[in-house]
Amino acid sequence: MHNYSALHRSAGDGAVVVSGRSPSPTTAGTPVRPGARALGRTRAARPADAAGIASLIARFAPDGTLLARSVSEVAAHIDAFVVVTAVDGTVLACAALQEYSPSLAEVASVAVAPEAQGGGLGTRVVRAVERLARRRGHRELFALSLADHFFASLGYQAAPLTRYPEKLARYAALTAAGATLVPKRCFRKRLRAARHFSRLANTPMLVSAPTVYHARPAR
Repeated sequence: MHNYSALHRSAGDGAVVVSGRSPSPTTAGTPVRPGARALGRTRAARPADAAGIASLIARFAPDGTLLARSVSEVAAHIDAFVVVTAVDGTVLACAALQEYSPSLAEVASVAVAPEAQGGGLGTRVVRAVERLARRRGHRELFALSLADHFFASLGYQAAPLTRYPEKLARYAALTAAGATLVPKRCFRKRLRAARHFSRLANTPMLVSAPTVYHARPAR
């Protein structure tokens, strides 16, 4: 994903490098106690998670990996987020479903706390976003990232960004507003149609509010 460092308002873009280069655990946030990774559970984000999500994303904003999000911005889009939390509620990982049309969406704002990396939490939140996307009827997902190996391992294939004029339109609007875009590579994945909707509807991980689509790109 791209960094829009000049803007601090958006539905969020970006996928953190979940292995290799990462921000120092001492730069921000509270260290996760030993064993917290093993206790993490994946679920739909709740309003009470907004501050933790915003804080986690902020840890990856200085180097341009992600766009910083305010607590109010996260809260306004909380139904798009999934999280992995420790037993005490600490947000260890997050990701969001950025929707562009009834059939197309983006895996966005993927972040894993540096001290919790290496335990597969990035994979868990991306898989959770995929389940949410299927639940909402999306048939194709794309992601922008520098972590080629990560998305390839999850079944994503390289694709030209020009395939997604919706994303290009958003970039154009952000550039016009003065944003600096950091180029990253594009990956796509076709999703299978969701099955057994009656069962999925009773799964808290997948329950979500109806999506409203707007004519112009979200900012």
